[in-house]
Amino acid sequence: MNKNQIMKKGSALLLVALSVWSCETTRLKTPPTYGGAVSEGLHEKGASAVLPFLIQETSTDASYGFTETNPVRVGGGKEAGVRNQQRYLNALLGPQGQPIEYQREGSCCAFKTEAGGIGNEGQLDVYTITWKGRKEPLKLYLNMYEEGELAAPSGLTAAR
Repeated sequence: MNKNQIMKKGSALLLVALSVWSCETTRLKTPPTYGGAVSEGLHEKGASAVLPFLIQETSTDASYGFTETNPVRVGGGKEAGVRNQQRYLNALLGPQGQPIEYQREGSCCAFKTEAGGIGNEGQLDVYTITWKGRKEPLKLYLNMYEEGELAAPSGLTAAR
């Protein structure tokens, strides 16, 4: 092998090593996904490591998000569903723009869906939401298996 061939092989190996290293160093760590969080509506305010969805509408349907038969459909499935739930919740504010606090309460309400797990079954996740001045928390039902139009539930606003 002559000097020119060695230089070309060395350059190619260096490029491969750099691209592998850059992929490893730029890969984001998965943030914690369950538990309480405070939503200031914007990631820069330290609410969460998950950027919020951009929600521009408020639902006129009083049952949207508040009932198991009309959950908020954030989509994402098993891979991104939990993150999408956080992105949705981080985009919500109280009625006068107050930061909200939310807590995952658990799962309920099994239903059939092709995006579900064993036996094509999915479950809704239930979150309680409150804000300063709110006495009783609200209960929101989120569906991470199916997508739909996103809006703030009636009585809440969105961080635009």
